[in-house]
Amino acid sequence: MPPTNDISPDELQAMHRLVDGRLPAEQAAALRETLSPAALDMLADWQRQHDRLRQLHAAQQQESIPAALRSAAQHLQARQRSHRDWGRRGSMAAALLLARLSPYAPVRRRVMLWVSAIRGTPALIHMLIAYYVVPPLLGISVSPIAAGIGALACNTSAYIVEILRGALGTLSGGQVAAARALGMRRRQIWRYVLLPQVFYRAIPPLTSELTILLKASSLMSIIAVPELATVARNATLQSDLPLQVFTVTAVVYFIILFCLSAVSRLCERRVSRMLPHAH
Repeated sequence: MPPTNDISPDELQAMHRLVDGRLPAEQAAALRETLSPAALDMLADWQRQHDRLRQLHAAQQQESIPAALRSAAQHLQARQRSHRDWGRRGSMAAALLLARLSPYAPVRRRVMLWVSAIRGTPALIHMLIAYYVVPPLLGISVSPIAAGIGALACNTSAYIVEILRGALGTLSGGQVAAARALGMRRRQIWRYVLLPQVFYRAIPPLTSELTILLKASSLMSIIAVPELATVARNATLQSDLPLQVFTVTAVVYFIILFCLSAVSRLCERRVSRMLPHAH
């Protein structure tokens, strides 16, 4: 075998890639033409060692994956998919937050104007505008339920932006300085340092906002959406049992909100496990 110092580092790297099967066929042929006979002998020796190792482990490669290892891999993939889903769900809220904190005054003023306008008017007005004003202005046809969902989404977006901004204000500025000292870019700082903590601290107020949003869904009856309160009112007119009907309605609302609170606590515990200093 020739000494490796007689072969250039680029040739050694290309030889390793050739033995591993990572070198394209054209480049492999060109490499063989440029190598010296001694280097070709060394390459052949490497190839024989590589083939022996593959034959040695061939039986193990054909064996089925152990159940415990397969279960661990599936669990890891499920965790990764869950993290990607949460990232997609939080992207809209993060975009609004970044716009609210933008260094560009026009962008920041537009978001502040949106927040002030939404928070300064009742949700009932938003519902009426979404159904009776916006469709004629845009020349489109919108179903009552689509208009109601859009109005509620616009209404709650203003509050969510302020909730996230308040959660961000509780974080220490030293974390950003430490992240920059480690060489992290602005996007990495937001993704790996700030946003996970912001969403963790915002879970309780976000749960309260979702609770208010769910109860505000009864306003959709004003645009002829048959939601739970409307169904209960119609049932009282047909059965003449208002106490029993509205008691059942209240129990249904309670069960839904109780489940929402339970999911919120579960999310808070799961996020706290990923953040070492969340408590």
